[in-house]
Amino acid sequence: MFRYLYSIIISLAAFFYNDDVIVETKFGKIQGVQTSKSRTFLGVPYAAPPIGSLRWRPPENPRPWTGVLDTKEVKAGCYQLACASMNPAILCPKTVSEDCLYLNIWTPANARKDSRLPVMVFIHGGNFVQLSGGSLLFRGEDFVSKGHVILVNVDYRLGAFGFLVTGDGPRDAKGNYGIKDQRLALQWVKDNIEAFGGDPRKVTLFGQSAGAQSTAIHLTNGKADGLFRNAIIQSSPFSIRYKTKEEVLFLGDFIAKFVNCPAGDITCLLNVSAEDIALAEHEARSVVTSPFLLELFEPIGPWVDGDEVKMEPVTAAQSGKFENIPLLIGTVSEETRIFVYEAFKETMGLETYLGILLLADPIKALKLLAKYPPVKSRDCRDTLQNLSTDLIFTCTARNVSRSLQTFGHSSIHLYIFNHPFSAKGAWYNFTFCEGHDCHGVELPFVFHTAHLGGFHLSPEEERLSTELISYWSNFAYTSNPNTGPHPVYLNWPNYDIKQTTIMHFKTPKSELLDEYRKNFCDFWDDVGYFI
Repeated sequence: MFRYLYSIIISLAAFFYNDDVIVETKFGKIQGVQTSKSRTFLGVPYAAPPIGSLRWRPPENPRPWTGVLDTKEVKAGCYQLACASMNPAILCPKTVSEDCLYLNIWTPANARKDSRLPVMVFIHGGNFVQLSGGSLLFRGEDFVSKGHVILVNVDYRLGAFGFLVTGDGPRDAKGNYGIKDQRLALQWVKDNIEAFGGDPRKVTLFGQSAGAQSTAIHLTNGKADGLFRNAIIQSSPFSIRYKTKEEVLFLGDFIAKFVNCPAGDITCLLNVSAEDIALAEHEARSVVTSPFLLELFEPIGPWVDGDEVKMEPVTAAQSGKFENIPLLIGTVSEETRIFVYEAFKETMGLETYLGILLLADPIKALKLLAKYPPVKSRDCRDTLQNLSTDLIFTCTARNVSRSLQTFGHSSIHLYIFNHPFSAKGAWYNFTFCEGHDCHGVELPFVFHTAHLGGFHLSPEEERLSTELISYWSNFAYTSNPNTGPHPVYLNWPNYDIKQTTIMHFKTPKSELLDEYRKNFCDFWDDVGYFI
C-alpha cells in the first residue's frame, strides 16, 4: 500500500494547489508545484543520463532543453535490487532505472529568488546499493516549512553502476562514480540554487549511513572545496574499510563472469542489460574479498583510489587531512541491532559469539571477550550489538571528533540519539527493532515524515522532531546549532577533549551527557578500529 502512497500525495497536492511555479535554471526552465507548505520540484536533472556509452563514465552536465520541463513527480530511483527485503518499505523507490541522476528540491512556500535562504543538501544511505533521495522518508515539505531552509535530495549511482572497477585502461570502469555524481550535484546547487531563493554561500552537506560516509569523503578528498561550508554526519560507520584495488578488481571479475563476459572486458559489459548487471552485483555482495569481518556490512562501494578516496576518513582525521569546517556528528544508541538480528534470526549461542570474535581478530579475541562478556549465554545477540555499535559507530565518531580537535577543529558538536519510535509497525517486517533505536531511527524525526507512512508521532515525539529540525536548521543558518531563527531550550556545547559533553536526544526531554561510553571508547582507542 505504501508503495502507491507517494503518487496519491502528489496527485492530491496538484488538485488542491494548482498554482504551478516556474524557475529558470542554467539548463532550462522547470515547473514545480506550489503548496501551502512548500514549493516542490521533483526529478530535476543535474547530469546527463548515465546510459549507453555514458555507463561507467564520470557524470556530465545535462543537455539544455527548450520549453518548460515538468518537475512535479519523483523519477525512478537508481538501479537496485531487493530493497524492501533489507529495509522498511518507506525507504524504497517505486521504480528503478539507470537514468536516475536527479534532484528533489523543496523550498519554503514563501521563498522567492531574492530570499537568500540557507541550503541543505542530503545524501541518502543504503550501503551504497539501495534507497533513493525520492523515498517517502526523506520528503521535504515539513522540513523546509518548519526549518525555513531549502532542501535538496540527491540520487547517485549505486552498486555496480556506481562502483564497478574493471582495470586501468582508458575505457575501463574505474569506480567511485557515485561520489563523482554527488559532487556534480553540489556544483549544480552552487550554480543554480539562487534561482530557487537559496544562498550558494550557505550550503550544508548532510547524510546518513552511506550518505554520511560520502559526506566524510567529500571532506577529505579536496575536490569539493567551496561547494559547502559545513556538514552533518549522521551514523557514519567509520570503522568499515573502503575497498583496495585488488578487492574491487576481484569483484569486477566476479560480476563479469556472472554475466558471461571475459574478466575486464568493458565492451562486453556495456552490452549487458541493467537488470543483469544489477543481478550480478546482488550476487557479488556475498563474495568475501577481504579478511576483515566488517566488510560483510558493506560488500560493494567506494575504494581507495588515491584520488576520489584518498584514505579512510578515520586515518584522514588522525593525520590532519580533514577539511576544517563546522561539523555535527552523531549516532543512535543501537546502530547495529538491525544488522545483527537480521543476520542471526534465531538465538546466538556462546560458541557462535566466541567464533565471531575469533574470526574478527584472533589476537584481540580474548580482550574483546573480557570487555564484552555475554550477559545471556543462550543468546549473545545483544552483546554483539553493543560491541559492534561501539566499534563501528559510537566510538569511532568520538575518535574522529577528538582527532580533529588535535588539529585545530574548534566547531564540532557531538550527539547520541536515544528514542525508540513509539508507533507500532513502523519497522515493518523488522519487528526486532520495535522498542529499540535501530540504525536510521532518527530519520522520521529529522524530516518529520512518519505520517507519510501512515504513522503518527506522540506529543513528546513531536517536540523531539521540532528540536532536531531547529538545531539542524540553525546550523545551516549560522554554523552553530544554538543560534539562528529557531529558539532552543538547551545550549549544545562544542565537543573537545577537555569538554566532553554531548547532546543526548531523547524524550521526554533531551539532556547533556558527559563521557558517553567512555570506558568502552577508551578501550577501542587502544585496540584499534579496523578488525
